[in-house]
Amino acid sequence: MNDNLSDEDWVTQYGTIHKPIGGTPFKQSPSAHEVPQELSLLRGKMTPDEAAMANHRRAQGAIPGEGVRYALVGKLRAAGFRVWASPTRRIPGHVSVALVDDDRLWTNDERDRFDACFESTSWKEGIL
Repeated sequence: MNDNLSDEDWVTQYGTIHKPIGGTPFKQSPSAHEVPQELSLLRGKMTPDEAAMANHRRAQGAIPGEGVRYALVGKLRAAGFRVWASPTRRIPGHVSVALVDDDRLWTNDERDRFDACFESTSWKEGIL
């Protein structure tokens, strides 16, 4: 599969403290009912405003309490994940992440490995 992403490419994950998932602002695994078992990221290093506009078409960008974190594609692949460009009409920079054998639920170990791939969290500042 030619996914046009190199190991040196950065990806961005958008998160929010307003709707924590499993006690964290960043989703660490797909929900049990999600088919396929994939997570969505954005191509490149985006600011919180850019990520909010890309994800939600919110013209004003992010609100305080929303943020982003970054991972190298190669780090995700080395941790056992498939990473590929999966552009949509609404989000041309969409990237998907799944387990190599993506037909099953993610384990706690896989959630931890995914989470450990990220660095450099950046939050939209302002009054909550």
